Amino acid sequence: KVMNAEFGLVITSPGVPWDSPLLAFFRQNGLPVISEIEFAFRHLQQDWIAVTGTNGKTTTVSLIGAMLEKTGIPAVICGNIGNPVSGEDGLFGSQKTVVAEISSFQLEGVSAFAPRVAAVLNITPDHLDRHLNMENYASLKARIFAKQGPDDVTVLNMDDPAVAFFAQSLASRLFGFSATTAMDEGVWIKNGGIAISHDGKINDIGALSDLKLLGSANIENSLAACAAAFCAGASIEGIREALFSFEGLPHRMEPVAEINGVRYINDSKATNVQSVIKDIEGLAAPLFVIMGGRDKDGDFAPLADIIRKKNATAILIGEAADKIGRALNNCKNLLTAGSLDEAVELAASRARAGADVILSPACASFDMFKNFEERGERFRQAVEKLSTNHGAVNA
Repeated sequence: KVMNAEFGLVITSPGVPWDSPLLAFFRQNGLPVISEIEFAFRHLQQDWIAVTGTNGKTTTVSLIGAMLEKTGIPAVICGNIGNPVSGEDGLFGSQKTVVAEISSFQLEGVSAFAPRVAAVLNITPDHLDRHLNMENYASLKARIFAKQGPDDVTVLNMDDPAVAFFAQSLASRLFGFSATTAMDEGVWIKNGGIAISHDGKINDIGALSDLKLLGSANIENSLAACAAAFCAGASIEGIREALFSFEGLPHRMEPVAEINGVRYINDSKATNVQSVIKDIEGLAAPLFVIMGGRDKDGDFAPLADIIRKKNATAILIGEAADKIGRALNNCKNLLTAGSLDEAVELAASRARAGADVILSPACASFDMFKNFEERGERFRQAVEKLSTNHGAVNA
C-alpha cells in the first residue's frame, strides 16, 4: 500500500535507524533516502556552522549563537538541539547563519552536506547499541566535513586523538583548539586565559577563571565555540562579551541549590561515561555522584579511576545499577537506591558542608523517565523537597 502512493523522496527522522527494514524497503524500490539535515542543507543556501561530537554540542552551539548575536550577525540555532532546521521558517529566504547541532544519527543520511564551518568536539564511546563499534561511529562523525572544500573551515579538538586524526584527511582549512598546546591557527590556553591565533596575530580573549560555566568539559566547549564563531566572522569583542556572560544550560553542570553548605548539581545530560569523567574532574572532594539508568552498551570500567581519585561516593539507580556496580567493585563507597528521590535523600543524609552532590548518570533516561530533561527536573524537585526541611541558598 505504501508503494502505491507516489513518492519521490524519503526523509528520515534521526530516531529511525539507517538500517531499519522500512528504509531498506524504500531503497529496494528505488526511492532515495536522506536525513532531515541533508534535506534542509539542499534548500538553504546561506552559511552553515555545524557542530558534532559525543559531548558538549548543545552548549557549544548555544555559545556560538550568542557570539554571533553579540557581533550583529543574525543566526538561528537549530538541529539536534531540539528544533529541526527544516522547521525554522525564518531561515528560508533569509541570509541568517544556520548554527546547527548535528548528531551521528543525522549524519547517517547525508551525501552533499558541506557546512562552511564544521566542528568536531570529541569522540568517545556512545550509541554503540545503534552504531555497533567505534569505527562506524567515528566514520559517521567524519561526514560533517567530508564534502567541504578549500574555502571551508574545519574546527578540530587537537587534544582528542580520535578527532585530531581527522586533520590528515581534510580538504578544508584546519582551525584547531587545544587546552594543552599552542596553536598557530586556532584557539588555545595561554597563561590561564583563552587566546585566538590567526595570521600571526594572537588575540587574548580573557581568563578561564572568569568563566561562569562549571567543569573542565566546558573549557573545551568554550575553546570550540570561540574557534567556530571566529571562523564564521564573529568579532573578538563579540566573542569575549558572549563567552563571559554565558551561564550555561539546564541539565548540564547546572547548580540547583546549596543546602547546609552542600551544593547540588544537575548534570542529567551526562549520558555517557566520558561525559561524567570530564564533568566531575573539576569538582573537589567530598563528592557524591548519582549514576545509572538505561545502558547504551557502554563500558563503565573507566569510571572506577575517577571515583577512587575523588574518594567519591557513587549512588546507583536504574537498570544499569548492577552493571555499574560490578565495574566499580573496588571502590569503597558504593550505595544503591530504588529511585532518584531516594538517591538524593541518601546523598543528603551523608553529605556535609563543602560537599557536592551531582546527578551525572552515564546512562540514558528511558528506564525511569521519558527523557533526560524529565530526569533533571525530578532531581531538581527532590532537591527542593530537601530545601523545605533544611532551607536552601540558590546556587
